[in-house]
Amino acid sequence: MDISSWFESIHVFLILLNGVFFRLAPLFFFLPFLNNGIISPSIRIPVIFLVASGLITSGKVDIGSSVFEHVYFLMFKEIIVGLLLSFCLSLPFWIFHAVGSIIDNQRGATLSSSIDPANGVDTSELAKFFNLFSAVVFLYSGGMVFILESIQLSYNICPLFSQCSFRISNILTFLTLLASQAVILASPVMIVLLLSEVLLGVLSRFAPQMNAFSVSLTIKSLLAIFIIFICSSTIYFSKVQFFLGEHKFFTNLFVR
Repeated sequence: MDISSWFESIHVFLILLNGVFFRLAPLFFFLPFLNNGIISPSIRIPVIFLVASGLITSGKVDIGSSVFEHVYFLMFKEIIVGLLLSFCLSLPFWIFHAVGSIIDNQRGATLSSSIDPANGVDTSELAKFFNLFSAVVFLYSGGMVFILESIQLSYNICPLFSQCSFRISNILTFLTLLASQAVILASPVMIVLLLSEVLLGVLSRFAPQMNAFSVSLTIKSLLAIFIIFICSSTIYFSKVQFFLGEHKFFTNLFVR
């Protein structure tokens, strides 16, 4: 092998490495256990390149002259695919984050909101707990293998440096699924808190000397924790595992 072909092979390898990097990078920014709050940028970027180097040979890639002519457009396409894939993989974490926010809003504990280091947003304490809970169940149930399978599936649907179309119109379906699942999972606690509000209202009507507002937060918090304790080992745990088997649906929701 002469020097020119050696440099050409290095050039091709770097192009492939950057193409895979642009698809993987959004995953490390959106997933709660891989973003800035958990892994520092000085460590995360080399890890992305290391994972990308292992995925280069996952499929056959034809690099022709058109790739070099439209390299910026193709890199932008890889970023879009990575973003859509990140949205699909982050869906269970966003759902449980919304569940915690809804429950804290209903029990009147949003005053304790603080900056969540895993998401970088102002969030309630229960939302952070549910986010970490979903991440633990996700990883315990083989989440990293699921992520690699989803990446592999994305390359089968939309190969590297090839043309593919996006069904961006289905973003409304994605948002509907996010909101509906959050309300469904939070509904047991919401129903119990609504009944407690009715009982506290009756109590304040017949015993006005007892300030129902001063004890409402304590009572509703105890009831919410009790219902969460019952649902966490059944409904919530199985719901996270349900999303682990739906990578084909979520990936095909956007890319064809």
